[in-house]
Amino acid sequence: MIIIIDEASAKLASFYYHDEIFKPQWKCAADMSSAPTDCIWIVSNRQQKHIADSLGIASVGEPQCGTRYAVESLAELDIEYLERVRRRYNHIPWDIGETDRCLIRELSLSDLPALYELYDKPGMTDFVEPLYDYETELEYQKAYIENMYGFYEYGMWLVFSKETGKLIGRAGLEHNEMGYMIAPELWNQGYATEVCRFIIDYARENTDFEELYCRIDEKNTASVRLAKKLGFTNSGHMDDDIHASIYRKNIKNIKNNEKH
Repeated sequence: MIIIIDEASAKLASFYYHDEIFKPQWKCAADMSSAPTDCIWIVSNRQQKHIADSLGIASVGEPQCGTRYAVESLAELDIEYLERVRRRYNHIPWDIGETDRCLIRELSLSDLPALYELYDKPGMTDFVEPLYDYETELEYQKAYIENMYGFYEYGMWLVFSKETGKLIGRAGLEHNEMGYMIAPELWNQGYATEVCRFIIDYARENTDFEELYCRIDEKNTASVRLAKKLGFTNSGHMDDDIHASIYRKNIKNIKNNEKH
């Protein structure tokens, strides 16, 4: 990632960060020769923002600069935030995290063929809705990436095997509801437990949610067992629209030494 910054902003950032965080990657706009997708511009006025837009370069700045990704002060910036803005602007999925055997990241539109393969496997849609036809699903996912990922910074993510690099499931958060699915050839091998524990920890550390819930059809006995294993309890309430029980788990004030 190349950070473009003018002299005034560079001096201000130097004041905040004592020359340590940004300096190795600073470039003046006039010296910029990298591809636009590799860059992010810390703008200090609307003119710079318009130039960045015209060049297809992601920009971030204080509110008066008119950037979509605004911060109250340069003191709020760090490398991780800038990289996430650059990736969001260029439609590059965020890497969410990893477990011992899995990589978890956002969905991109190029993942749709693999997603259809996953959903076509036996048993995958026994208790979840199937995908739409391709064109409808494509439009749905475009909106989902823009609105769910883009606004909330979480959502239903994709799960990949570290060993093979293949898509093996979906899991994530839609507000404080946790969802999960793992390819049938990996059932009963602890993958869902592994991924869901990551998601619970992620929600605890990165959201304000006091609790998570899951909607589970009681006929889905494997999912019921998993929810109980993860510490969810049946709330006694139902979602009558999908004939599912609602399982809940308090995620605050819980020590990280839960049984693994």
